[in-house]
Amino acid sequence: MCALLHQDAEILRSRDASLLKQCDVVVDVGGEYDPAQHRYDHHQRSFAESFHSLCPEKRWVTKLSSAGLIYLHFGRHVLEQLTQLKQHEPQLELLYDKMYDSFVEEVDAVDNGISQCDGEVRYSISTTLSARVGHLNPRWNSSDQDTEEGFQKALALVGAEFKDRLDFFMKAWLPAREIVQQAVQSRYQHPSVFKTSSETGLPKLFHYNIYTVGTESIQTP
Repeated sequence: MCALLHQDAEILRSRDASLLKQCDVVVDVGGEYDPAQHRYDHHQRSFAESFHSLCPEKRWVTKLSSAGLIYLHFGRHVLEQLTQLKQHEPQLELLYDKMYDSFVEEVDAVDNGISQCDGEVRYSISTTLSARVGHLNPRWNSSDQDTEEGFQKALALVGAEFKDRLDFFMKAWLPAREIVQQAVQSRYQHPSVFKTSSETGLPKLFHYNIYTVGTESIQTP
């Protein structure tokens, strides 16, 4: 996330406290969460923050990892830069929420060892974003244990996938949501609420994904 916002920044990978003190932003190391000093670690025992605990208006209660912390504090600025939307525009806040809900929260949960569901899983999933990043680590029996090449590949992988999902949500999900919202608002003007969406070829999948539009817009007389 920081790499997307500050592409020319120097990245120092270290746990040396004396070196960390010299850094402008410290992420995922240091044992400290202090946004005023730009320290964003989540490994300390005292840390139990979620998106909801830091931003009560947001509903997510999954414990944040450093990825979620950075997204919470810098995500809107990243989206501004990538979409050219401004923070006062409602579309930006919709994308901000959607990217956390459908991209970043998964990373938080996996990093913190939080299962997606209760009970015994029926099969394993080994192609998640976190798993693919993990596959970039040197193999245990490799003669070359340098992690820098894998780290750079991971930066590129995560950055590309973040941009791809954002592009999809901005150019496909958001327009679909607006169509459904318009249909809900005009539901008394036409016998078929979703006639407009069917005329535009809106996939049924979008109806499910943006069902919340209806609950947000419909007011009981």
